[in-house]
Amino acid sequence: MIHVAIVSHGHEDLLIASRLGGLQNAGPCMRVWVKDNKPSKGLRAFCAQHGITYSDAKPGMGFGDNNNFLYELVRSEFGFKPGDTFVVMNPDITIDPESIVCLAEQMHKDRYPIATINLYRDRQYAIADSNIRRFPDVFSLIRMAVVRSLSQPYDKAQMDNICHVDWASGAFLAFDAMHYSALEGFDPRYFMYFEDVDICYRSQKLLGNGVRYYPSLKATHTAAHKNRNLISQHASWFFRSFLKFLSRRYFIYDRQANLTSAK
Repeated sequence: MIHVAIVSHGHEDLLIASRLGGLQNAGPCMRVWVKDNKPSKGLRAFCAQHGITYSDAKPGMGFGDNNNFLYELVRSEFGFKPGDTFVVMNPDITIDPESIVCLAEQMHKDRYPIATINLYRDRQYAIADSNIRRFPDVFSLIRMAVVRSLSQPYDKAQMDNICHVDWASGAFLAFDAMHYSALEGFDPRYFMYFEDVDICYRSQKLLGNGVRYYPSLKATHTAAHKNRNLISQHASWFFRSFLKFLSRRYFIYDRQANLTSAK
């Protein structure tokens, strides 16, 4: 079974208009779970009408907490079985259900528990979204000053084959359900931003390899990028989360790896 987690932060109009990003009638092998972080009567009614599991409990949580909440909701109400897939998907993603099914089948075939697909900014698949990137490091602030980006995107034009990448955006990230549990989900200490970098880094430490990227599987991502306004609340969350990741990477995760290898 494939379980798709969608968290709405006031995206009720978008989700209703897009029919849950194209997943309203996803079929018997897929269940969609909606967490409404800003409770909406309209979204609640829409989900009830179409048999979609909806929850507006504990509003105001961060990205990681919300997705962890949905994971636990699936576990308690439906249960995970070996081979089940847990997909984290933004409300501004539009995708064919068949692409998610194909992704889950490929992950199972490849026996790899964390993966992503090729996101685009437009429905014609002409403008690539930078959803796969290299891990930020201590030199990222210099990079930010030069090219206004803390992490380096991969050149998708040169990536026609299935491969591994450092990290993939939480806009669309698929996990084997047991792997998500082994990682203990997203770190709730990140309210917003870099929780996807963090979970991918921890996964790489556990697996010895990064996120598996399937370039032939595509979806549309209409991202807002609110963090680019340097005086916004989003910018504050963004930079604080960036510093938190660097601290955890160098002083916790890498030291744990070094201690383990030294034993």
